[in-house]
Amino acid sequence: MRSAADAPQVWSQASRESSRPGLLTVALLFVAAVWTIGLVSMSVAQDLLAWDVRFAYLPAAEAVLDGRSPYPALDDPILLDQKGYVYPPQLLFLVLPLTYLPVALVGILVAVGLVALVVATLRLLGVTDLRCYAAAFLWMPTMSGVLLANVSIPLAFAAAVVWRYRDEIWPPAAALGLTISAKLLFWPLLVWTVATGRLRATAWAVAIGVGVTLAAWAAIGFDGLTGYPDLLRRLSQIQSENSYSFVGIAHTLGLPEWVGQALMLTTGGALVIICVVFARQGEDFRSFTAALGATLALSPIVWLHYLVVLLVPVAIARPRFTWLWLLPILLWTSPKPGYAEGVQTFPPMIVVAILLVVLLVRPMSPRRAVAVAA
Repeated sequence: MRSAADAPQVWSQASRESSRPGLLTVALLFVAAVWTIGLVSMSVAQDLLAWDVRFAYLPAAEAVLDGRSPYPALDDPILLDQKGYVYPPQLLFLVLPLTYLPVALVGILVAVGLVALVVATLRLLGVTDLRCYAAAFLWMPTMSGVLLANVSIPLAFAAAVVWRYRDEIWPPAAALGLTISAKLLFWPLLVWTVATGRLRATAWAVAIGVGVTLAAWAAIGFDGLTGYPDLLRRLSQIQSENSYSFVGIAHTLGLPEWVGQALMLTTGGALVIICVVFARQGEDFRSFTAALGATLALSPIVWLHYLVVLLVPVAIARPRFTWLWLLPILLWTSPKPGYAEGVQTFPPMIVVAILLVVLLVRPMSPRRAVAVAA
């Protein structure tokens, strides 16, 4: 029989034993490492790594340096090939220093940076379970974000900052302002900040977003500003029916475009209302999750890398490994980051629906809820 004096020694030994990685942890880490390194290596060999940076961001940044407009014409075929730059101009100023480096090196540097940013996102949200990190890199949306090298992973990191520092003013205001200025579709997060009474952070987020956007347009002489809404409409006409959005699903089923748009507005609107209802009930996490879900539902164009933002609510609610971390691996059945085809159109929306339902109905264990509140 052990005495009370033996308790620290017993606890220490148990702690050491429990900290040893189990077979599942080792297996997941091995598969994730092979998966990530293998796909990145294949992309490097084919000169395709960092597709968006290589074919859209860098050419647009070079156009700005040459005094030309970074935006393609409405009839430019590169829009069909998903090589046209279609974001507001502020992103280009982050890419300008990279124009002086070899393209292949830029691709590797950006990919490594995005991998590190995925790790930083989970770490910021308090995830310490290695199995969760491994599972995150087995998500097709994560790998799609790394291989294509677009803003999806940085936007997920910004959403994590908004949540992590939600009770402060400047960190969430800056993160949210920059996020919405880069991609207006994240505006439902402003609904969340208003509904939860974070009015000062909301006001500063709007001010930062508008200020950064205007400053960026001014820096390029407002070149392309008047035609930018037409460019976005043209992009939606070309790509929405072939993406993983409600419009794409309706197109796959042979339904008119207005049916997909109606589903998009109905589902997105419902999630915005749910966001407000949960906020009034003091359900901060559920409200935040509904707002993130609304950003996906209301987008007429949805690619696989958009879904990487769901890492944030999953990491908040399940910082320890559960089956929920493995659910998005089903998206291997829809491996195309670009145009969807046939039944491949459906799995992403099904996975998103399951994740949102689980997180909204049973967001977290009582112990985790207490930790989040603390």
